Amino acid sequence: MKRMAGGRILLSALCLTMLGAVVACKKGPDDAMLTAAVKAKMVADSPATAAAISVATKEGVVTLTGAVDSAAVKAKAEQLAKSVEGVKSVANNITVKPPLVFSPDTPLKNTIVANLTAAGLSGITVDVVNGEVTLRGTVERAKLQAAMKAANDAKPKKVNNQLTIK
Repeated sequence: MKRMAGGRILLSALCLTMLGAVVACKKGPDDAMLTAAVKAKMVADSPATAAAISVATKEGVVTLTGAVDSAAVKAKAEQLAKSVEGVKSVANNITVKPPLVFSPDTPLKNTIVANLTAAGLSGITVDVVNGEVTLRGTVERAKLQAAMKAANDAKPKKVNNQLTIK
């Protein structure tokens, strides 16, 4: 009977040891190693993009943060992180910067300012947003029509007259 009890204890200890070994094997790489591996993949793919993205890992979950130029770059960063062995999931918190837009409003504004100058008008501020012109400032009553003509000759979508008449 003592032999059976000793065998059970030995068997139980052996099972616990094996269970511990299985759990240790399933744990995989630690968070610091995963972070380094993800960052290394990003640097190999695009050093500039890698510099714009921060990588943090907690319990195998990789979190990406930063700002990039396109949705394609954001998706590529997520794909690279997911491809690292041991990564459980990826939280992609990367934002996409709005594209730089060069507005056609600038040439419109320049044309109106040139028209005002040619008409001998000064003291008028011109603002243009999405093709709509706003005139501000002070103008003599006799020159109001010339100011409006200078703006309309540039063919904007609309002219908002906020001029004050002297």
